[in-house]
Amino acid sequence: MTLSASLITIEDKEVGSVGVFTDMREVIAMRRDLEDAQVQLMQSEKIASVGRMAAGVAHEINNPLSGIMLYAELLKESLSDRADCVADLQEIVDQTLRCKKIISELLEFSRKSVGKISSFRMEDAIEKSLNLLINQATFQNIEVKKSFQPAMPDMVGDLVQLQQVFTNLFINASDAMERKGELRITAGFDETSNRFLISVADTGPGIPPEQRDKIFEIFFTTKPPGKGTGLGLSISQNIIKLHGGSIKVDCPPEGGTVFTIELPLGFVAEPEEKPLFT
Repeated sequence: MTLSASLITIEDKEVGSVGVFTDMREVIAMRRDLEDAQVQLMQSEKIASVGRMAAGVAHEINNPLSGIMLYAELLKESLSDRADCVADLQEIVDQTLRCKKIISELLEFSRKSVGKISSFRMEDAIEKSLNLLINQATFQNIEVKKSFQPAMPDMVGDLVQLQQVFTNLFINASDAMERKGELRITAGFDETSNRFLISVADTGPGIPPEQRDKIFEIFFTTKPPGKGTGLGLSISQNIIKLHGGSIKVDCPPEGGTVFTIELPLGFVAEPEEKPLFT
């Protein structure tokens, strides 16, 4: 709220005043929306640049990493009678594999087009992703509840990429609940908007408010060092966007975290961008 006032004078005598109150709430809200849009645009440009750069340098990094692994394995064989050396060399192999995994995820993140297109049932994509994890030790104490709308139309997209999204979300939910809790998965189709609606909810502690705007940022992770690359949700968001959809996160007051995905029935593929370095 702003106030401006003017005196009213007649024959050099002050006889009154006029005050004008202006409600600035709408202007302030518009300014805040503009600032948010500018921040999102800068973040999108930064992420796009990182992705293109990763695509250009990944090959150059992977070659020496493969050499390191090869010579470490050869040294393990020649020093097989030295347990201390073998243990140190195995650590080199493990860390090199971790580096290669990060490079692989960066390449996946840099992808600017959908891969192999096919028609598939959404519930099948979710079930296949879940079946890869359900028998692992990390899921033994997690109760999975599923609710799928019957007779949903087939989705057109990259089945492997979308399975990667679901797998990332399921693993994150398990980690958030410390491998004990309830995982709720729902999927439906809105005929009005021609969009699939998928929800993945856990009963973990939720995400602190100050971190919710950062979780889709590249390399941002809440996991301990060495336990996460900070690329899983960034890759997932990128895949969803490539399919013309959206993904958002919410933490209800009663606790837990809910990821909601919207995907169109079909999509139009965009041309792939070239790497920054070739």
